[in-house]
Amino acid sequence: YVGEISPRKLRGFANSTSSFFWTLGKAIGQISGQRELLGSQSLWPLLMASCGLPALVQLVTLPFFPESPPYLLMQKGDQEGCKKAIRQLWGEGQHQAEIDDIMKEKATMKNTKILSVLELVKEPAFRWQLYMIVTLTATMQLCGINAV
Repeated sequence: YVGEISPRKLRGFANSTSSFFWTLGKAIGQISGQRELLGSQSLWPLLMASCGLPALVQLVTLPFFPESPPYLLMQKGDQEGCKKAIRQLWGEGQHQAEIDDIMKEKATMKNTKILSVLELVKEPAFRWQLYMIVTLTATMQLCGINAV
């Protein structure tokens, strides 16, 4: 959501920041799971329940955020809703350039063919990228970090 609602010039930074905090959360979970902190048998339920607090905060606050402007404009075709969401997220000002960028992106996506999974596997131009993604995903599943 953060990557999609951010202005185009900050989108890469927003996506990188969210990945950083995701990794930081994994590290904090591993550290707090040490026996000396919350990893003992009596504190284990507290450690397992600690992931519920951020989820609860997100569940309570997300309904108050507007839908993402690119979604409103590209998927729903609601230009007024897009302008309203942009003003709510980024404040008052001239945001026509961002709306024009979203419209250009929509035009680009209109001319782009969306491949099915079978077409993607058969396409020789994507074969090495597909091999890399499958290899990385498989090794992430087998390395044990998800179990931790």
